[in-house]
Parts: sequence; C-alpha cells; structure tokens
Amino acid sequence: MDFMDQLLTLPPRRGVPPRMSPATPQEQLDQFPDDWSVIEELIAFAFSLEGVIEQETRIAPAGARALTLPMPSPADRRAFLVDREFAHVHNPPIGSMHMTLPEPFRTAAIDKAWALRHPFAIVNPQALDAVFVFAPRDRAELAWAKLLLGISHANARGML
Repeated sequence: MDFMDQLLTLPPRRGVPPRMSPATPQEQLDQFPDDWSVIEELIAFAFSLEGVIEQETRIAPAGARALTLPMPSPADRRAFLVDREFAHVHNPPIGSMHMTLPEPFRTAAIDKAWALRHPFAIVNPQALDAVFVFAPRDRAELAWAKLLLGISHANARGML
C-alpha cells in the first residue's frame, strides 16, 4: 500500500484538539501520552528511516530530537524546516512533532485534526509545508504519527 492509499484510511483524530500555546514557539499544552514508551517507539521508528541522522536542532527547544538527512537530497527546499532538518520530536512529556508535509497529505492531516499549520507557514511561502503534528496519545495513534513521519521522510528524500 502506498502513502496515498494509507492516507485515505487516516481517521479523524478522536476528541477535541489539544490546547496550544498562543504564540511561537508553537507548543502543545495538554493531551500528552500517559506512557512515554509510545514516544520512545516513535523516536526509534524515526531514526530507523533510511538515511536519517540525529543532529542538534536549530529551531526547537533544547532536547528536541531533530531528524536530518545528509547532503545532497533531490527534494525541494520546502521539504525541510531548516537546513537538512525535515522533522523533530519535542521533549518529554510532550512528544509532538514539527515536520513538513506536502499536498495533499498536509490538507488531509489538518482536515482530520492530526496537525495544524505552523505559524510561519501562514506568512512565509518557503515554509508552506511546515506543520505541527499532535503527540500520539496511545499505540493506535502512534501508527498514524508514524505514517505522517514516513510521508515527511519520503518527501525530504525526493521520493514523492
């Protein structure tokens, strides 16, 4: 099954969206996973993706786990948040992510309440693909977080 087929099965996220900080930095304020092992599994998946290396993030709070690709990549500049970083996972106890998602994946994730547009995406056309993805609260939601992260990774590798 390819990403588009999988995206068609993406269900709406359960419940009301998490509360968010009113300004940048964009932060999720509630609805964190009760069990941090869910995020540890997400992180293990993230760093098992082909070519992904961890580097210090230049755009998230200290301790965030930045997913980067080595140079070069055939992807468009919009596939990256900054430099070669296409996503990062936020510090405990949160586990949310910023990443890039191209169309039609971005609209589907936003419409089904798994993601929000990044504030910079509203004012900067170069950041149009940047989104905030809510922390998975359990293993069922983890599967969908992995799907979105896999799409972001494929996009950063120029594979979409």
